Amino acid sequence: MPALPLSCFILYLSAALLQAQDAQRPTPAPAQTAATKAVPDGMVLIPGGTYRRGSEHKFKQTRAEYPEESPIHEVTVDGFWMDITEVTNRQFQRFTDATGYKTQAERGWDSKDFPDAPPEQLRGGALIFKPTPRKVELFRPGAEWQWWQFVRGANWRHPEGPDSTIVNRMDHPVVCITNEDAAAYAQWSGKRLPTEAEWERAARGGLDDKLFSWGDEPKPGDKWHANVYQGQFPNRNTAEDGFPGTAPVRSFPPNDYGLYDMAGNVWEHCSDLYRPDYYKTFVKLPEPKANPKGPDKPVSQPMVQQYLQTRNYPAEEPFHRLAWLWVTKGGSHLCHHTYCLRYRPAARHYSESLSPTNHTGFRCVRSR
Repeated sequence: MPALPLSCFILYLSAALLQAQDAQRPTPAPAQTAATKAVPDGMVLIPGGTYRRGSEHKFKQTRAEYPEESPIHEVTVDGFWMDITEVTNRQFQRFTDATGYKTQAERGWDSKDFPDAPPEQLRGGALIFKPTPRKVELFRPGAEWQWWQFVRGANWRHPEGPDSTIVNRMDHPVVCITNEDAAAYAQWSGKRLPTEAEWERAARGGLDDKLFSWGDEPKPGDKWHANVYQGQFPNRNTAEDGFPGTAPVRSFPPNDYGLYDMAGNVWEHCSDLYRPDYYKTFVKLPEPKANPKGPDKPVSQPMVQQYLQTRNYPAEEPFHRLAWLWVTKGGSHLCHHTYCLRYRPAARHYSESLSPTNHTGFRCVRSR
């Protein structure tokens, strides 16, 4: 499922958030000792090397196409440490308890910056998935607004809205997190967010040219290997995998590097800016193509929509940093094979910091 922008009014409200984020930037964790850096707790070493990134696979079971994944190309990354699991609610709570950090969805907006806005419109919130009452057309423009709704009071502590709780979900991945929120946690923990190249290297688990992190079969041995959407999207989730929403981390088998949930459960933030044409540009760069960090110039969601329609970007820049698009990887529990077959290592999508969603989280890495 895509990480979507809010309404036009919410887009307007975002312009002052950067100042609030800078004001509460947390203090980094103390430097790691040589011993702890050698074997970081809860992390696994991902070997460096060269692999084939991207995909040009054609899927028969869906109308969806994924041109942003091509062309396939070789990329080299150094070895690094990666969190074995996605960051959980329990881990994120330790961070907020220690620093007092408030996420974008919790903070909301400031009346000093938007004096004409009604107070109700300044409250924080997040985009929440709401099943439709019946089968709907998936591919018409704007179809996603049939199942996404901005809910005031929704945030990582209340991922389905103010009446929901994480009390019994402390081992589930934290959600309603923006790229800036994830980066703040990573800085505090003495880590960082992975690059897209690192993330895909890790997700493949050494299995180049395979569709999934476990191989080419979507359901080997007639068992689900990831927390994804079964049934008829977006109105009937049969939860054949045992989970109608997020699942506790480690609920499914790890890949060959020992990483859990590199497919499904929640989308994971990367440190790269997103552009759908980035791979086409990247392959034209001179060799060697080692440790890439993504494109230099940001784009916004409206800019991407124009590019997809015309193959040209408008002569403008995003109006604010919070409108920048950032790479997300891995898919989520809302990915269905007929609409969002993105629970694959090669799959690429994006988040927008204007719109925290309840299917997006993260994990961290550390350089060797």
